[in-house]
Amino acid sequence: MIQLFRVCIFVCCCSMALAGAWSLDLDERPPETGDWGYRPETGAEPDTNPPGFSWRPCPGAAAYHLQIAGEETFEDIAYEKSDVLWSAHRPSITLSPGIYYWRYAALGDEDARTDWSAVRVFTVTPEAVEFPMPSTSELLERMPAEHPRLFFRPEDIPELRELAAGPFAERFEALVNRADRLLEDPPDTAEPPLYPEGTQRLSDEWRAIWWGNRRYTIELTDGAATLAFVYRLTGDEKYGQAARELLLAFAEWDPKGSTNYRYNDEAAMPAMYYPSRTYTWVYPLLSEEDREKIASVMRIRGEDCFNHLRRRPHLWRPYGSHSNRAWHWLGELAIAFHGDFEETAKWLDYAVTILGTAYPVWSDSDGGWHEGLAYWSSYLRRFAYWGDVMHAAFGIDVYRMPFFSNVGDFGLYLMPPGTRHGGFGDQTTTMRSNSIASTMAIFAASTGNPYWQWFADAHDASVGGGYAGFLRNIKATEIESKPPEDLPSSIQFRGVGLAVLNTNLLNGEENVQIHFKSSPEFGRQSHGYNANNAFLLNLHGHPVFLRSGRRDIHGSPHHRNWMWHSQSDNAILVNGESQIKHVRDARGEIVAFHTSRMLDVVSGEAGESYENLDTWKRRIILFKPHKTLTHFLIHDVLEAPEPSSYQWMLHTKGAMDIGDNHVGWEGEPGRVDVDFLYPEGLAITQTDEFDPPPAESRGWDLNEWHLTAEPPEKAAQQEFLTLVTVNGANVRVDTENSSFPREVTLNWPTGTATVQFEDTAFTVTLPGVEPRTFTESR
Repeated sequence: MIQLFRVCIFVCCCSMALAGAWSLDLDERPPETGDWGYRPETGAEPDTNPPGFSWRPCPGAAAYHLQIAGEETFEDIAYEKSDVLWSAHRPSITLSPGIYYWRYAALGDEDARTDWSAVRVFTVTPEAVEFPMPSTSELLERMPAEHPRLFFRPEDIPELRELAAGPFAERFEALVNRADRLLEDPPDTAEPPLYPEGTQRLSDEWRAIWWGNRRYTIELTDGAATLAFVYRLTGDEKYGQAARELLLAFAEWDPKGSTNYRYNDEAAMPAMYYPSRTYTWVYPLLSEEDREKIASVMRIRGEDCFNHLRRRPHLWRPYGSHSNRAWHWLGELAIAFHGDFEETAKWLDYAVTILGTAYPVWSDSDGGWHEGLAYWSSYLRRFAYWGDVMHAAFGIDVYRMPFFSNVGDFGLYLMPPGTRHGGFGDQTTTMRSNSIASTMAIFAASTGNPYWQWFADAHDASVGGGYAGFLRNIKATEIESKPPEDLPSSIQFRGVGLAVLNTNLLNGEENVQIHFKSSPEFGRQSHGYNANNAFLLNLHGHPVFLRSGRRDIHGSPHHRNWMWHSQSDNAILVNGESQIKHVRDARGEIVAFHTSRMLDVVSGEAGESYENLDTWKRRIILFKPHKTLTHFLIHDVLEAPEPSSYQWMLHTKGAMDIGDNHVGWEGEPGRVDVDFLYPEGLAITQTDEFDPPPAESRGWDLNEWHLTAEPPEKAAQQEFLTLVTVNGANVRVDTENSSFPREVTLNWPTGTATVQFEDTAFTVTLPGVEPRTFTESR
């Protein structure tokens, strides 16, 4: 009877295994909203060689088999890897320029295997940047077997000590002084508190603990890392022993408690990377018992982070915010603790796979960043640590990647020195150009870009302090500075759908600047939620026409219902309704762009951003006869499926003067006049109320005014033609032309300009210049 029972168990187990093998099937559905997609897609010309490959995960797959071939029959294999752990991979070799085909299969337990996927074809161009990713085994061979492993290697220590005692003595002395203060007054080591029972998420009490625990964790763990770094460069064990004591005290914290990743990821992330740095720098002073204790805690923290990233799954659905910094903190942990527990090789492989195939997600090759300048600075400044780690541990220069080779252009063009507003995106309204200067210095030091170094020098900014700043300053001393006099004054970041028009790139205080957004790839998701076809105006560095509201806390009623609503932007509502809020599917597109010394133009299409609109084309034509006495036309064409009302929105700091189809605003930077040339009879109103307002506990007096201009009649088709003049620019518009508003004549003291609008093109004629036609892609 027992033998029969065993046979039954064996048969059942075999049947389940076979059923599992038979059920392994590829899911090749097209990508959905939020998916990264199959990359490279058919017809693509990737900007790197080799490209990163990505496909939809197969449920039950243990690994994948990737093939790349020079012809469709796959008889000539250019690259093959049969043990890819994830549904993404960047090969370790470069490919010769030409046409290639790729496919993949999923592998299950034992011999289970799917059929090959659909074949996709792409082209490697000669211009593609070479960026192969070494295999994990090669990375581990490159990595120091001993410690330290993060930011510098064992063989670097003698030279660093010489520099700390010589040309960089003053900077190192600042680090030593901080370490001495930590010895005299060490940080509190008690475990941070949990949220009291009944705490309401997003409340002031919740926020105080949520962010307070992050700061508390950083104070302890970064303090330990600073002590450990000073120990490594001085050899003085008093600093090392103090770092060890703090690290061991941190190891007493419950990794499933108040700093657990799912409980509070803002506290959990610094609890991953600072202890990793401390561990690898203070390693010689740790006993075997110390190492086991610390490693056991960090293993749990790493596993929690890894499981969070895999649960999404990040490689296929990478459009998260916090996850896009969590993965490289996991990478630091994997390097520091390799050899202490077995998961580290897998985590390292995962981190470098994200880097090679799905990062950065919010960007384009031009250097644009969908989430706006505040998140560009915050997230990429954090990523710069990973860039330093990759270079020291593996000899890989991440700044060779196309985005990172252009990354500083985003700051250079959005905030010329003296600018006091960061543009679209969360948390930009209080930014100043000096707030990104240190970030620009880091990028300059990492790439050698002289224009970015000029920006940093214009603000007397360095790469920062601390141990990372000390190491980066060694590179920064070699960078020359060059003002961007030979660069175009304006730029388009094509992938993120942002154009920035400047009359003076060298000095924000003498600049007229327009930001225009219409995003084809990212829409209105995440922190880049501003309306497509919205615009901003800065004058002499000050915001004049602005995106309104201020985030009190992410996801609050004011954030969701005012700032995510198109009523908060210089955009157009349809029947009082917003564009689709806070989603990727609310897309736009910049369909024309041009910049020159005399003229900038940008055109966007945003009809897909609405549920009740077929098309909205907005054209902006900036005339630049003088850097501060300038003007621009805005031409809006809207078509709806039925007669609708349209609300043309405008927001300013301080009230506007309203007249007959005219609005005036005056403030510290000067005067701006808005003439609604078409249609006539607009109903123009303004208010300083928010619906809903920011939390009263913030105590803000934003003094922002919101204007609405609405035509008198509903219409299925509606045009607006608007002239904006700056500081009394001398221009008159002829509105008597029979073709008006599709043909406009501008009379200047120096001559006459004309603009002719067609459905998918417009022509501008300047005095003494041949007409120039700008054709729109749709």
